[in-house]
Order: sequence, then structure tokens, then C-alpha cells
Amino acid sequence: MNAEGVEWTIVVEKLQQWGYPCPPGRLLPLAGDGSDRRFYRLFDGARRRVILVSPRKKEPVDENDAVWHIGRHLQRVGVAVPPLLHGDAGSGVFVFKDLGSVHLCDVVGNCRSRDRLRTLYHEAVGLLIRCHRRAWSGFSPSWCHDGCRYDPDFVYERELLYFRRAFLEGFLDLDGLPPEVEDDFKRLAEKAGEDRGRLVFHRDFQSRNLMVCDGSLWVIDFQGMRLGPPEYDLAALLLDPYVMLPSSLREELVTFYWLHGRGTVGGSYSQFLERFSVVALCRCLQFLAAFAFLGSVKGKPGFLPFIPMGWQRLRECLQALKGISCAGLRRYVDRLSVDERVQRRIRAAGERADLPPRP
Repeated sequence: MNAEGVEWTIVVEKLQQWGYPCPPGRLLPLAGDGSDRRFYRLFDGARRRVILVSPRKKEPVDENDAVWHIGRHLQRVGVAVPPLLHGDAGSGVFVFKDLGSVHLCDVVGNCRSRDRLRTLYHEAVGLLIRCHRRAWSGFSPSWCHDGCRYDPDFVYERELLYFRRAFLEGFLDLDGLPPEVEDDFKRLAEKAGEDRGRLVFHRDFQSRNLMVCDGSLWVIDFQGMRLGPPEYDLAALLLDPYVMLPSSLREELVTFYWLHGRGTVGGSYSQFLERFSVVALCRCLQFLAAFAFLGSVKGKPGFLPFIPMGWQRLRECLQALKGISCAGLRRYVDRLSVDERVQRRIRAAGERADLPPRP
């Protein structure tokens, strides 16, 4: 058994079954994401394919089932995802069309023109609108491998408590949480996790999960899609610490999404802004927790340098929050922002590796 937990002979057998000779030297390991999955580039003459090897972890529904069902669904409804050419959820082997290795954050890192940056992000938001408009039709909750709905329990456990455990306790080495913050977390979970009916969202729609190939953007890492607030994806894209977008452009893109996506999200403009501000705060708490956990626990230090930008985004989101009071959380974050030990820890994370240039 190989390091990924999958019998390599099974991988080779599957590839040969699908018409891909697999002698040594034709599989090139690729840099992965924050998960334990492994990616390879297969060279077969003029053809290049990306191979995903993902050991099955649970029954009856595993992440592999979500990759298979959600990936094929998004292809059917016309969302730009990497074409899934072959797959076997049982063995955890999938073959995708190769879209190259350029992510949106890479293009932005080399972008010296504000007009080009603006064009790129209008394209990204346009893609997001199409995804939200089309993906809900025919989407089955049975495809979801990690719960099917972004409800209050999910928000509280997987984002708010995750922030407390991984970031506050694990990374900053803080003990306990003031009762007023715990109360705010409960109210925030209820507000963010309101039932949105059949609407679905990606849950990690950010610049590292958008590929640039042949002049177009493509969405990857879609297996976490579930029922819930589309505004969350917009917040994930615009508050992305990998690309610190200027506030003026963020505001422009929020308006652009509303003008072209309001038929999907529903409600009034003020309701949309309120929902956006609430899930944006949850997203900030989630990605700070993820950076801390992946960088400090999972041995992936490349995530740590983004913690200072994530902290900046958190403070901005608390200031912009609408429709709910989180005064306890705001006071707590303000105290931490002037605590020299805490800030030294956050600054030190930002010095762990070179960062791409900011736009």
C-alpha cells in the first residue's frame, strides 16, 4: 500500500482499464491542496491528464462519491469544471482533463494593471453567478459527504468552534472563551444557518480553486458543495487572504453580483447585504482556523503566512456586520488586536514564507 492509503496496483489497473498505459515516469506528482488527496499529471503521448488518487474513508457516502456525482452534475448543467473523463469512487481513482497549473491567484500575482484585475474578478463573479443559477436544479443532497446543509449546527461546530479550537486555543494558545463571545457565536450560527431552501453553494470558492486555462476560468474542489447561502461563496472570493482585493473593487463586485444574481438569491438588496455580511464573518473565522490547523497541525506551513491578512479581514468583517450584534466578539477581537503576545504570534506567522505580491 502506498503513502496515500491506496494500493498502487489498483491505480495502475484502473488507468489501464480506461486506456492509459502507465509505465514508470509517466506520472508526475503535483502539489495538492489542504486535504490528504494526491494529484498526478499523466503523460500519454500528446495527451495529458490529471489523476486524482483519494483513499475512501467512510461509508455509505464518501468524499469520492461527492466528486463523482457533483462533478458530473456540474458538467451537465454547464458550469465550467474540469471535465471528468473517468472515475471509480470505490477505489478512489479519477481522471480529469488537464487544465494546466495556473490558478487565479497566480495570474493576480503577476498582474500589474488594475483594469486587468477588475476584468479577472468580474469574470470570476460571473462564473459564480452561473454556478448558483444552474447548480441547484437537479442537485441531490444525497451526494453530499459531510452533511448536506449549512444549518446552525454546522455553522457552530464546523466554523465557530473550529475557530476557537484551532485558532484561538491551538494557534494563539488562549484559554477559554468569554461568555459574551459564546453567546454571540450562538446567535451568529442561527443567523448564518437560516434555511435557504434549494439554493446551493461551493463553500470554498476562492482564487486557489479557480483555474485559468485557454483564457477561461474553471472551478475546482467542488466536492464540498451543499445546500446553503450563495452569498458565502461571494464572501469567500472577495475576502480571500490569498488576494487582498482593494475595498473599492470588493464593493463594486458585491453590487455586480446583486444586479446579475438577485433572481437566484432573492429578497431585497438590504437583505442581500445583511446576509453577505453575516456569512462573510463566518468565512473569516473558518479560514483563520483552517490556516492555523493546516499550518501547525497538518505540517503545511505554507498556509501560515496568510494568517495576518486573515486577521485583517476578520476585523473588517466585524466592522461591516449588519443585522445582528456581535458586540462581545468585536470587543474580544479588539482586545486581542492590542495584545502584544498575540500580535507577535500573528506577525511571526506572516514571516514563515515568501508571499505573492499584492495587487
